[in-house]
Amino acid sequence: MGRFRRNRNDDEASDDFGAKRKGLKAHLDCRILPHGFYPLIPTILSSMALWTSTVQDGCDYGRLEGEDSISKVTGSDVFPFLEVGLYNYRAPVFYATENEWKLAFTYDCQNYPNEIIDTWWKIGKYLTIASAVFAGTLAFFLWFTTCTTFSIRTWRFCGAQAFLAAFFRAGSFFFFTSSICRGQGNECIFAFGSKVDILGIILWIMAGFSIIGHYPDPKLRKAFDEEEMQSAEEMANLQPKQLVLPGQMMQGGLSSRQTSQTSFVA
Repeated sequence: MGRFRRNRNDDEASDDFGAKRKGLKAHLDCRILPHGFYPLIPTILSSMALWTSTVQDGCDYGRLEGEDSISKVTGSDVFPFLEVGLYNYRAPVFYATENEWKLAFTYDCQNYPNEIIDTWWKIGKYLTIASAVFAGTLAFFLWFTTCTTFSIRTWRFCGAQAFLAAFFRAGSFFFFTSSICRGQGNECIFAFGSKVDILGIILWIMAGFSIIGHYPDPKLRKAFDEEEMQSAEEMANLQPKQLVLPGQMMQGGLSSRQTSQTSFVA
């Protein structure tokens, strides 16, 4: 009889293993849009916001006008304006046939002299780098909502990360408070890069509010888990079959035979 009796500790270990296996399956099992279509809204918004930071070439953030700052950057006062960025600048080219200075975007950007980069300029550069880290990580991470479930805590963490990306992206505008833009007679005007940054900030804020404002309930995953729980309950309610040993079968056979003989004699 002892061979056919299950140990209670074995049952508990089996239950623990089943629970761990179920939890691991719930996290790793990939399903198409387990949260529905709603997560695609912040995912697409964040991807568009990340795209706005990749279309810049590094020297199209603003337009610098002013002889003093231009001479500090280029060492010459010939140029009437410069197209400047956080890391590089681009000088215009004079077209004699048109008698006009124009930007040639086929020309490479040029590096700044180190002595003109002040504290506000450096702050803008560092915040831009931080924004790029948050933006790239979040845009990549949100695409996993198309096949895996996010807990509400993870979902809200993504919303906070979107707001941080917008905040750090706005820090790039500290560049316009640098010495080359604040000097007397100098002026920095928004160019393509800064205008695209404004669009990116708006997109990040929209993505953050779309995440914080609503958590899409993973209904498909819930139905899947409820089905598994129901199956487990049905299995638990099944009565185990009684095991009959060979000796018991022989005794049972003899007893039935004796009973039949007794009935025949009677």
